[in-house]
Amino acid sequence: MRIKEGELMISSRSTEYINRKLAGTHMILLNFAGILSSEAKRGATWRDRTSHARQSIHSGVDGRGRDLTIYLAHGVKYGAVLEEGSPPHIIRPKNKKALYWSGAAHPVKMVNHPGTRAHPVLENTLKNNKNRLMENVSDWWASE
Repeated sequence: MRIKEGELMISSRSTEYINRKLAGTHMILLNFAGILSSEAKRGATWRDRTSHARQSIHSGVDGRGRDLTIYLAHGVKYGAVLEEGSPPHIIRPKNKKALYWSGAAHPVKMVNHPGTRAHPVLENTLKNNKNRLMENVSDWWASE
């Protein structure tokens, strides 16, 4: 190591070592992202109608170098409603004067929706695996 005008110079071997550790960290996160995605799909507590919500749960790693982010996400527009639920609300027609669906006795001007129960599968999966992920990354950086 050499010091030059107040800067700390790092040898090329040290830089290579750090780059290998960063690349390894990226691979650990990618592997773990797949595990999280599979676990979230298995742990989803909602009742499937089309399986699109379950199938669209996805994960990955964003970023390069030292700025890496692991993510787990829904791939459907209503993913936030599945995850967080919804409060009671009124449904009104957008383009017509009334709402009607198969099995309804007659068209109606509005429907009082009771709300939707939350199914926080992504949040629970991340919470349940946070410590294990941190241990894996810490062990990687502690190893020679």
